[in-house]
Amino acid sequence: MTLHPGDTVPTFTAVQDAGLPYVPVPGRWRVLFVFPKTATTHCQLLACRYQQLHDEFQRLAVDVVGINGDPRQDQRAFRDLCVLSYPLLEDGRQKLGMLFGVLGEPWPGEDVRRPRRCTFLLDADNVIMQAWPDRYPAMDAQTVLEAVRARHV
Repeated sequence: MTLHPGDTVPTFTAVQDAGLPYVPVPGRWRVLFVFPKTATTHCQLLACRYQQLHDEFQRLAVDVVGINGDPRQDQRAFRDLCVLSYPLLEDGRQKLGMLFGVLGEPWPGEDVRRPRRCTFLLDADNVIMQAWPDRYPAMDAQTVLEAVRARHV
């Protein structure tokens, strides 16, 4: 299944890197950004840019959530390295990657398909308002923030 703007994202269950169940805050918009690997500088840059703009997203009542398939201990190390204050969702079984249609091919030397960098803006009713495939890490957070501002969330 691949989701596109205008589609409603089905309710899904996921576990945060802290080991707690992820529960979206009712009535709030969300940015879901998917990234392939915690141990890459591009993914670290992407996550850090979202952290730099996190307070602005919060002022606009938009939650930021990262999604990645690496093991929880790798995600926790990534969180500490990038000093993140938003949740990272575990997707080791690739359920979210399949749901959003973002799985690419395995990287050299790996058997597991990695997700492509993609970002989705969801409204309070879980409708995808906008999607950005194959994102450039340095500009993604700013681009999404500008889209949020343009929609007067």
